[in-house]
Amino acid sequence: MTVTIMIGDVREQLRVLPAESVHCIVTSPPYWGLRDYGVDGQIGLEVTPAEFIAVMVDVFNEAPRAAR
Repeated sequence: MTVTIMIGDVREQLRVLPAESVHCIVTSPPYWGLRDYGVDGQIGLEVTPAEFIAVMVDVFNEAPRAAR
């Protein structure tokens, strides 16, 4: 078994994974407006809840492609 830990923006990292290459995805999505980790473009600091939800929808739409 090979284990790979990927570090980076989930939106970018999911897109580079080949389709059906992932057996398990473990995530802990950030809450909107709760923390600032000092990273440009981080998820959770969008201006409105609607923008935050749109980003989360993008992430969770891409995850099944990699995990099927």
